[in-house]
Amino acid sequence: MTITATGTGAYRSAKPNQFVASRSQLDDLQRQLATKKKSETYAGLGMERSTSLDLNNRLSTLDSWLTGIQRADVNLKLASQAVENFAKLTRETVSDTRAGSYLPSSTGRSAPQVLAEEKFKQTLDLLNTNVNGRYLFSGRTADVEPVVSYSLMMDGDGAGQAGLKQMIAERRQADLGTTGLGRLTAAGAGASATIAEEAGDPPYGFKLSGGATNSAALTVNYTAGPPADIAVNVVGTPLPGETLTIKLDLPDGTQEEITLKARAEATDGTAHGSFVIGPDNNTTAANLRATISAALSREANTTLSAASAQVAGKDFFNGSPSNPPLRVPGPPFDTATAPPAPGTAANTVIWYQGDDAAGPARATSSVQADQSQLVATGARANEEAFRTGLAQFAVLAVETFPASDANSEARYEALTERARNALGFPPGVQNPSEIIVEFGTAQTALAQAKERHTSTKNYLTTTLDGVENVTTEEVAVQLLALQNQLQASYQTTSILSKLSLTNYL
Repeated sequence: MTITATGTGAYRSAKPNQFVASRSQLDDLQRQLATKKKSETYAGLGMERSTSLDLNNRLSTLDSWLTGIQRADVNLKLASQAVENFAKLTRETVSDTRAGSYLPSSTGRSAPQVLAEEKFKQTLDLLNTNVNGRYLFSGRTADVEPVVSYSLMMDGDGAGQAGLKQMIAERRQADLGTTGLGRLTAAGAGASATIAEEAGDPPYGFKLSGGATNSAALTVNYTAGPPADIAVNVVGTPLPGETLTIKLDLPDGTQEEITLKARAEATDGTAHGSFVIGPDNNTTAANLRATISAALSREANTTLSAASAQVAGKDFFNGSPSNPPLRVPGPPFDTATAPPAPGTAANTVIWYQGDDAAGPARATSSVQADQSQLVATGARANEEAFRTGLAQFAVLAVETFPASDANSEARYEALTERARNALGFPPGVQNPSEIIVEFGTAQTALAQAKERHTSTKNYLTTTLDGVENVTTEEVAVQLLALQNQLQASYQTTSILSKLSLTNYL
């Protein structure tokens, strides 16, 4: 018999390249066992690489949406809490300033006023809420602090920029006029008494809207104008208790009536509420003229003064970088006839420094919650509800009511009544609850999107695991089979490598 295979030839016949391939396969299985991944590259996934790419892309998109939703949810919760606190402060002020709450003090400010000042400062802090470098109530300019400081807002900068206190003082001078009668003139002679608006019809002070009487001894003629006037003629002897009523429109849109009562006695303790019936028509008219002047002066220093402060506060807080607050032209202010005009950033404090572009406040910031779902989450500190609350807090805080002033209580009651009405947010005025509801709606939309995306992500992750991952059991079985195969191959190769003619024989 002829033996053609030598030991070396027999070794070569075992195909060493197969050993190298098996060794490479062994290394790959060991890697899979350690990483739980089928392959380190997409190419290694074969036909499933396109599925893996698509699933990873979709998961990346979901992660970006979920991250945006998480951040927006935090911002919305903090913004909602701020608005809820603001709403609570307004309700407390309504309760604090209830009718009859005036108590004279050495400082000229009542306890509700001191509380209003603190609430004002708290509101400024709430509107300047900052989360991770983002101001929540600054609209699109999220990196700009929306509200200036309390002292700057109230007192100005001392270098030309007027604050709220100065604007209230200027407006009050314009409304009261040089005579302190609210830009009205009380005159008459003989048996008549007249009340007239200033010539030129300036947009300040009282506006006459009518007059009436229940006395046959008086005749009232009202001319609408402008300028309007009322003429009262004494044509007989009024009876005690009969009245003359003068109707006035105030700058803040409210109305007041002055009712003067005829009386027989010389005095009733006031100079503004009634007039003495004289022995003749001329004397009665003279008494009536004096009472009209006293009544107009008192009304000017109480309700008109309160209304004037309200208008100044509203004008101040309606101001913005693109639309500065309205200012009374002057000085002098008590003779101003031109309507209020916008100030400038150089002469007037602009309390709000954030975004004031056109469009809804909510639309100033949005989060991509889904492929075609944008959820609006923005807010501005100069929204109507905030302007309303800030104006009332501020006006209450800056006004003073000296105990020595006989008109202080009436002026205080007039101001607090207006504050209560405004802080009640009547129909047509944005209410803080509206903002809270809108934030809540956005939170609900984000929560629903988050739930939807989380469910989808879980499904896609499971599917991707089936494409990219391996199980420990499966790899262990393959690894054991390969090890057995290699061991058998090595043993066979070892035997063949030792085979020679001598061993064979």
